[in-house]
Amino acid sequence: MITIFVRTPEGMKRHDGGHDLAIPPEATWIDLSSPTREEEKAVEAVVGINIPTREEMQEIETSSRLRQEEAGLFMTVQLVANMTSPHPLTTPVTFILSGHRLITLRYAEPLPFKIFGTYAQSHHAACASGEAAMSGLFEAVIDRLADVLEMSGQDVEAISHEIFDRSGTKRGPDRFRAVLQRIGRAGDIASKARESVMSLNRAVTFLGLVAPEVGGKREKRNKLKTMARDLQSLADYANFISGKVTFLLDATLGMLSIEQNDIIKIFSIAAVIFLPPTLVGTIYGMNFDFMPELDWSFGYPLALLLMVISAIIPWAYFKRKGWI
Repeated sequence: MITIFVRTPEGMKRHDGGHDLAIPPEATWIDLSSPTREEEKAVEAVVGINIPTREEMQEIETSSRLRQEEAGLFMTVQLVANMTSPHPLTTPVTFILSGHRLITLRYAEPLPFKIFGTYAQSHHAACASGEAAMSGLFEAVIDRLADVLEMSGQDVEAISHEIFDRSGTKRGPDRFRAVLQRIGRAGDIASKARESVMSLNRAVTFLGLVAPEVGGKREKRNKLKTMARDLQSLADYANFISGKVTFLLDATLGMLSIEQNDIIKIFSIAAVIFLPPTLVGTIYGMNFDFMPELDWSFGYPLALLLMVISAIIPWAYFKRKGWI
């Protein structure tokens, strides 16, 4: 689908349509969302550039993701998407700055595009040019990454309280299984957000190097520096969350081992406590002809008493040592 933002005397106008939608030359932002080949050709005919294929967008080389050609600047970054769903992902998004026109190419629905698209309709300066639209999109992406990392940090903090504050919590494998699943999701979100931050930081740095060639003025360069500082702060915070996720994973496995050891300790203590009574019963269960206790009137009660005493002595010893 093609979404076009056109600057008119009345303000910014948004047009949604398929490949048959006419693309006016004065369009400042052309957004291609999972386009067909016909839609790509329609944009190429107006802009005069070759739209990258999906395979080209997934190249990992920096020279393929960030490059400057005569037709304009090509920047492919990894953006987070579906962060609130059970299956978050990172998706490549290509920003093409040709003249004063921005073309974006994507195959997912990152939330910043929807937010900025709505914002641009009521704030005409947001899409006054391709540079302004790209700057606004970058800022929306950075804000979204900050929100994602903040939510991930809160979730990690809640997991930490659940692991170490066990009052009133239910023990058992199901509890630890749920905690491990939450830790895994938090780590997955943090790693994806960190990947997006690093990718966007490289794009901002690249854009800062070529800013004079794309009409960059002092205020634009200052905005890029601000973005770079924000991204560095987000990268540091993402690293902090990743480290805490690793710590919580180790702590959870440690707590699980402790609970398993407690269970094994109960069986071990029970085995030791019942070993002396078993020994007494075994002795009096031997079939010797001469055993004086067999003829005693109190032989049977005495054997039972010996069993009880032999069980109490190790139990009292363990209790005194604090083992139980």
